Amino acid sequence: MNNSKEEEYKIGKFFIENGIINEAQLKEALELQKDNKDRLLGEILVTMGVLSKEDLIMALEMYMMMTDSDDIGIDEWLDQDEIDMVLKKLDTPKPKSS
Repeated sequence: MNNSKEEEYKIGKFFIENGIINEAQLKEALELQKDNKDRLLGEILVTMGVLSKEDLIMALEMYMMMTDSDDIGIDEWLDQDEIDMVLKKLDTPKPKSS
């Protein structure tokens, strides 16, 4: 069973490996998270101005597709329309190249 701290670390590592954020930005966000344990890493990155909400949504979509994870807590701070947009994109079958 994953704890949320482990999940946050994995998402942060994924973001770095895919060029979404850098090590310093992750370190700063994780430091801020120590004082705000109930805030999600992505939420902190948006608040810091590192990512726009749209960038974060795209990054989370990529993370969920590549890791087959659908429980990363986005419903805790995105509004329902944004959640629906993410889920709709994940459910849309990719066109097959011929």
